[in-house]
Order: sequence, then structure tokens, then C-alpha cells
Amino acid sequence: MSLLADNMRFLRGRRGLSQQRVADELIITRSRYAKYEEGASEPPIELLQRISRYFHVSIDLLVGVDLQRSGVEELLKLPDYRRVLPVK
Repeated sequence: MSLLADNMRFLRGRRGLSQQRVADELIITRSRYAKYEEGASEPPIELLQRISRYFHVSIDLLVGVDLQRSGVEELLKLPDYRRVLPVK
């Protein structure tokens, strides 16, 4: 599974939302959203931007950092347009 898929599932679960609710907010079908969470397909850039705005997480964090292991609370509290990438 991709980091994007894992992060989408994590962020949705963290908010206690259903796939249907998120899909409705993103104006896509639930089955299409489920494919992104399963890692079966990748969203186009326009949809990736909407997902990023919906979860209030930058695209680079969504696709490049495992949010479950990276102290997501501190990352999500940063002001808009600031990006922090953890260094190992």
C-alpha cells in the first residue's frame, strides 16, 4: 500500500468519518475514494489538491511522510503553507 493510501485512511479514521462522507465532500463516488485508500489507484493532481485541502495537510506530507509515525499533531498545527519533513 502507498503512503498516500495509508495517510488517507489514517486521517479519515482520526476524524471518525466514513468513506461515503469524505467522498461526498470531495464530490466523487465512494467506490472511487475506496480505491485510493486501498492503493488500487492514484488520484489525479486536481483531486489530490482537494484531498489535501480537505484534510488540511500539504500534498508533500500526504504522499511522502507516514503520518501515523511522525507526530501528526505537531505537523497539522503548523500554519498554512509551511512544510516540515522529518529527517531520519
